[in-house]
Amino acid sequence: MKGIIYACLAGAFLTLQGTANAAIGDEIGAWQAAALTQGTGFAAALLIVLLLGDKSWRNLNQVKPIYRLGGGFAAFILFSNITAYNQNGAALTVASLLIAQMIATLTMEKAGWFGTATGRLRKSQWAGLALMVIGILCLTL
Repeated sequence: MKGIIYACLAGAFLTLQGTANAAIGDEIGAWQAAALTQGTGFAAALLIVLLLGDKSWRNLNQVKPIYRLGGGFAAFILFSNITAYNQNGAALTVASLLIAQMIATLTMEKAGWFGTATGRLRKSQWAGLALMVIGILCLTL
């Protein structure tokens, strides 16, 4: 249950961040807004780690180098979100983002990328994805 609550919070904050980033992007540009957001996000996360007294960051050398690139993806995520929000609005952007995430996640799970267990896609997963696509079509019509 705790994981679902965190996922819902993340979804809400993602929408708030996307809307704020779009406004910032209008003022200073999309890439600049992405840099600002990454910088403030880094500062906030670092502050929380320091306040919690967590020393696990010292084990960074144990993290596979390819996984360390994850933060770099955020720059492209933010730029894409800012541009999409400005062109599509919040609802269509978030719906499209969710569909893209579902497709990527199902692909990664099926292929076993990043150490995930491989498996066959079930009919219910295909049906869920199809319903999401139908939902986004309803938003755009």
